[in-house]
Amino acid sequence: MNGQAKPERTDSNVGKRPTRRSRHPLEIIPFFQRFPRSELRNILYTLIWNLLFAVFFTWLSLLFQPELSIVSTFWTCMLIANCIGFLIHGSFALGGRLLDGWLCRQSSGVVSLYYSVVAVTCVFAGQWLAFTLLEWNEAKRNMLSAQGAIGLLLLSFFISAILASIFHMRERRARAEAAFQAERARVEAAERQFHLARFKLLEAQVEPHFLYNTLANVISLIDPDPAAAKRMIARLIDYLRGTAVSAGTTDATLGSQLELLRAYLDLIVLRMGSRLRYRIEIPEELEALPLPPMLVQPLVENAIKHGLEPKVGGGEVVVRASRTGDDITLVVADDGLGVRVASPGASTGIGLANLRRRLATLYGTRARLTMEDAQPGTRVTVTLPGSVA
Repeated sequence: MNGQAKPERTDSNVGKRPTRRSRHPLEIIPFFQRFPRSELRNILYTLIWNLLFAVFFTWLSLLFQPELSIVSTFWTCMLIANCIGFLIHGSFALGGRLLDGWLCRQSSGVVSLYYSVVAVTCVFAGQWLAFTLLEWNEAKRNMLSAQGAIGLLLLSFFISAILASIFHMRERRARAEAAFQAERARVEAAERQFHLARFKLLEAQVEPHFLYNTLANVISLIDPDPAAAKRMIARLIDYLRGTAVSAGTTDATLGSQLELLRAYLDLIVLRMGSRLRYRIEIPEELEALPLPPMLVQPLVENAIKHGLEPKVGGGEVVVRASRTGDDITLVVADDGLGVRVASPGASTGIGLANLRRRLATLYGTRARLTMEDAQPGTRVTVTLPGSVA
């Protein structure tokens, strides 16, 4: 007949102090979990809960005394059930407000004892109130006798046993849910670390080739154009310094990535000469935007490698960024050969493939990477959720 749930101990975050959330006993039935919690809903649930007890005790009374009237017996049981049930409901609600902090620090045994004492006290008080309303003075006197007290104690223990069973079932379910959430968080963290390590491995495989090609170009320029060789070495130092800083963090800003990108593009320009031109059109207010490291450069590398280097006359690569509503849009476009002209079976680069996986890991379906033939050239667009800012 208890209409107010025992507050449930739930561990929403591992390592944090448990909190208790008031739940109604009816929520053990999945159907009653569908409705949002409120005091009005809990009062209605208590009425239903009391009705179930009234039906049960009506059936029990008629089982032993078949001559009783069903209607009068039911309404009598309903009155008693509501007196007891709403007293327990109010006691648990008041106790939850006044003793929540204390209850959170106690063991399950102490909490069970607390609710048992409340239930026993409310059964006695509820019976007394119901007998007063029914003007059953003889029944009130019998409550104080040994036989009456034993009967009420048995009823109290029956109700307490039901509530304790529900309480412990929810305790086990809450612990299982907390363990599941902790394991899922651990698996997600491990997946992020795996993808980050894979990205670093792929990056380490690419860097030596880029470094060898750049140094080979420096050597070829030392005699015919020492000034160009000197500029290439200076930009190579800038690039390597920026790469070292980027490798030491999992976060970066769009501005820091652009600085690294400019050093990279200057090196490629020194190698390709007039065959390569580039433009970076990024609003100043977006440069402080937090982004995962090495998000823009793989797009530019892909454009140069597959679109501009194979083209006899070279071309231009353009990098743009904009904010549309809550989303951030990055665009890397070139006027090279285009994705359809590339040789059959040619890869679009490990950088792009890895970038797709990183975006999926970091943002799930909230991030998109699209590649389209711009005729001429290729345009790659990355859309990120505004929450990254």
